[in-house]
Amino acid sequence: MSDIVIPGVSRNSNLDTAKMIEDLMEVERIPLNRMKAEIDEYSAQQDAWRSIGRTLTSLRDTSRSLYGFDSPFRERNAESSSESILTATATRQATEGITDIEVVGIAGRDRFASNPVPRDYRIPAGTYTFRVGEDETGLRFSGGSLDAFAEQVNRRGAGDIRASIVPDTSSTRVLVLESLKEGASNTLTFADAALALALDTGIVATGGDRQLDPMAGETITLQPGNERALPLSVQFAVERGMKLSYETRVIEMEREEIVVPPTPPGPDILPPGSVSFGGITIRDETVPLTFPQKEVPVPPPVIEDNRILSVRSAAGSIALPEIPDASTFTKVELDARDLVSSITGFQLSNRNTHRIVEIRNLRVYDPAVRGDTVPLHPVDTARDAQLRYSGIDITRPSNEVDDLIPGVTLNLRRPGSETVSVEVTPAIDQVKDAIIEFVGYYNQVMRDINIYTRTDEEIIDEIEYFTDDERETYRERLGLFQGDSTLNQLKSRLQVTMMNPYPTSAGSALQLMAQIGISTNASGNGGGFDAGRLRGYIEINEDTLDNVLETQFSAVAELFGRDTNGDLIMDSGVGVAIDSFSAGYVQTGGVISSRTSSLDTRISRTEDQIDRYNVRLENYETQLRSDFGRMEGSLQAMQQNSRAFDNLGQQNQ
Repeated sequence: MSDIVIPGVSRNSNLDTAKMIEDLMEVERIPLNRMKAEIDEYSAQQDAWRSIGRTLTSLRDTSRSLYGFDSPFRERNAESSSESILTATATRQATEGITDIEVVGIAGRDRFASNPVPRDYRIPAGTYTFRVGEDETGLRFSGGSLDAFAEQVNRRGAGDIRASIVPDTSSTRVLVLESLKEGASNTLTFADAALALALDTGIVATGGDRQLDPMAGETITLQPGNERALPLSVQFAVERGMKLSYETRVIEMEREEIVVPPTPPGPDILPPGSVSFGGITIRDETVPLTFPQKEVPVPPPVIEDNRILSVRSAAGSIALPEIPDASTFTKVELDARDLVSSITGFQLSNRNTHRIVEIRNLRVYDPAVRGDTVPLHPVDTARDAQLRYSGIDITRPSNEVDDLIPGVTLNLRRPGSETVSVEVTPAIDQVKDAIIEFVGYYNQVMRDINIYTRTDEEIIDEIEYFTDDERETYRERLGLFQGDSTLNQLKSRLQVTMMNPYPTSAGSALQLMAQIGISTNASGNGGGFDAGRLRGYIEINEDTLDNVLETQFSAVAELFGRDTNGDLIMDSGVGVAIDSFSAGYVQTGGVISSRTSSLDTRISRTEDQIDRYNVRLENYETQLRSDFGRMEGSLQAMQQNSRAFDNLGQQNQ
């Protein structure tokens, strides 16, 4: 009996028809595998083009940022000579230069503490009203502990008022209520049940008459030489902590406005007389007289004296410091107790010959007074920040001052007797970082082009910053576009762009990237062979770059982008050139988009071919199984006949 294996029927033969079918199918799958390999290659090429596109886009973006609207060359830094007194930040609108500022006082906010109260102190139910400046916070409290009250105040008064509890001893606690807004106008006052609570816990007490307003809202104008007395009917007692404040301005007169006395007329001499008789006239003789020559009056001497205001007391008169020589109303505030212990009146005298002086809001007050009450334990009080700028006293309601130096925000931290210098400079560190980023993306583009167009594994091995995964990925893409003219042209164009000269205001002293320390040999290491330089990578000499940024900052900016014809459009520079020509590669419909779209088409066409070929393979396999099935049936019949012949032969024996 022959050795035949019939699938599903016989397993004792060496003839394996299933393997025969599989072997035949494997041969037929060779074109299919080739098409799948093509798709894998097309996909790898797509990934490579997209990678180049992303890196080239990053290079284009950084090159545009070096000359565009968001260029770091437009940024400014503000540096304070004493950051413990004030810090400063600058916007692009800031002007480079140094400004001297003295912080006389920082803005504060009301923060009042209570007397120590028992730990189990209960706050009664009621309507509690707190006012911070013109803002009012009201809450209905149903009664309860200090903790419950503080929690409700903080929830309802967010942004205006805050309550906290300090356990000063093991058996007592202190309630602290504070305004969350700075400035003299944002005082904290209490009404309704809040006033009763403040009085009961010793946060405030009722206060007496602690304010003096002798001008009653009047603005007094003093012409040159004028005086004005402001007597008080009752002597005003000055207590510790009280302030004397007023606002003044000076109006300079034109010289023509100063009245000059007229020239005196002098004596008037009548002409000599005459007598006539009988047609004869006898004239009197002129008496020879000599008169002194008339003197032409000269303008009065110019007097400049800004000591305008004096305070009268029982002990005498005390002159206040000179008023600011400013044309706008400027506030002056002094410690009243340092001047006098009591006030009986004020004297205003303008001894200037060519200045008009105006004074308003003259008052003596206690800044701690809040309505009819005065805090008993003020941790801090609401007050304006006080600065001295260009010899002028300035007040601001906040410690964040953004309207004094154009483009600069000052953050006041503490008063200081010394003058603080605020210097606005170009943001050199940001510029340097942007240039380093630009060079980094440039080298990444060069790296990718080298790997995709060359087959030398040294290109990958010499890149030290690759991770193992990145090294393996790029090794698979090595030589993927070997001989591709598009990438070789891109590399050549980039190299030429980086080496070309660009006009700047510094002339020939600065028109090349190499002159700011950026080139293929920026480190200056000569002699030995360096394959990296031949591959187009560039390096940065930081010492050279730092020096050029310090000394020729504007010219460096022009090297990356400059308007050469005055049309407000940058048309020259490294950044402009790279931005311009790389757009043709990375923009929609550009080279990279076209390449990936073309590969999409190839992938789609090949996938269609694979689908059709799979149908063909299925039909072919079906046909093979049918043919082998018929063969198996014939073999089975032959086996049956063989067994029948064998049986017949045995019977005949």
